[in-house]
Amino acid sequence: MTKKRHHTIPRCYLENFTDENGFVWVLDTKDNIFNIKPENVLLENHFYTITLKNGEKSLVVEDTLANIEGAYISIFENKIKNNLFLNDEERAKVSVFIAALFLRTKSHREDLRSLFSQLKNSMVDWKKQFESMSEEGKRILAATPSSGKGESIKIEDVDNYLDNLNEYHSVSTIEQLPGIAQIIFDMKWSVWTNKDNKFITSDNPVVLLRPESIKKYGPNAFGSRPGFLYKDVELTIPLSKNKLLLAGWLLNEDSYVNAPDDMVKEVNHRTIIGSSERIITKSKTEAEDIKNKYTETAYKKNIS
Repeated sequence: MTKKRHHTIPRCYLENFTDENGFVWVLDTKDNIFNIKPENVLLENHFYTITLKNGEKSLVVEDTLANIEGAYISIFENKIKNNLFLNDEERAKVSVFIAALFLRTKSHREDLRSLFSQLKNSMVDWKKQFESMSEEGKRILAATPSSGKGESIKIEDVDNYLDNLNEYHSVSTIEQLPGIAQIIFDMKWSVWTNKDNKFITSDNPVVLLRPESIKKYGPNAFGSRPGFLYKDVELTIPLSKNKLLLAGWLLNEDSYVNAPDDMVKEVNHRTIIGSSERIITKSKTEAEDIKNKYTETAYKKNIS
């Protein structure tokens, strides 16, 4: 094995957000702003490496993702960049790339870790409650028919998942690709173009949002949680500093549209609040503007 450092966000993707000198500008959660080459940012040691049954380390996930990236960037350069509509095969390859970008990130991995940690804590609490019950209460509970189907999950199973979560996440990224990609493929697509190159991106660039439900229930309410199959969900992904894809079920048809600054401002806001640790821009000025606007107080005001 030779490749140790893996990009959590592809280098070929980040290269679409560089300045005239080939650097991207990064704003991190500590309010640091710095420029760096795409090949040197958003890297993790052996992030997608998995262990085979014989104990050998494999780069099969990393290699699969690299093939997906290569197919995408060719389509972007030859078709999307020139405002040309895609055939079904090209659309499928772009859908797979977007699905991979949604699933492969560090933030997605940490969300899974948090989810299973919460599950474990709930199971531990329930076990304590059960052990403190009277013998009569335990007999009544044991006699109560279960509505669940299939095998039950044990605390040991959750512990094992958490202990090996990094590799489970790597494998599940590939396993979940077909289903997520099919959903994205079936959505209507609108590619926005901004002549002033004002789109930004982040370490978590695929954002799902339900604007209508947020208006109705509020930004953090249960009723406005995003999901691919909600009728009002919108998926946004910046493709470059002058291209962005909006996908959803309520769009009338596939299209290419010119995006004025107010539209760019709105989707950049989505990208910013969807980021985890780093926001990527093409200039120091843009990064400073975001830093100045999105203080803790301003950030809370902007998402309310």
